[in-house]
Amino acid sequence: MARSKFEIKAQKELEDQGYLVDWKIRPSGFKIPKGYRVDYFGLFDLIGYRAGDPLRFISVKGTMGILEKHRKEIENFWLPESCQKEIWQYRKLKEYGNRFIPRKELIERKQNETNTNK
Repeated sequence: MARSKFEIKAQKELEDQGYLVDWKIRPSGFKIPKGYRVDYFGLFDLIGYRAGDPLRFISVKGTMGILEKHRKEIENFWLPESCQKEIWQYRKLKEYGNRFIPRKELIERKQNETNTNK
């Protein structure tokens, strides 16, 4: 299974901003290793790193939208304070010449998530 065009667009945008971007390889064929997850923690498609900035964990969604279940899983997923969670949803907008434009959403930390004793 190949990477989605939206993941590739998001990666290029982050790299243009000076981020080092990592993604997981999609296994091909029928020899998928047992327990292998295509996404980081089963939730995030990309990880972006730039010195001095928080580590960005990004879930990329296409034109079908964001499932409420997926949003809740990301909201409830604990990450250290040096990391941030984001969802990027691509939409085709006429005012941008029918190009796909991402709607970037930073998932805020919950009160109980700031506890570092987890």
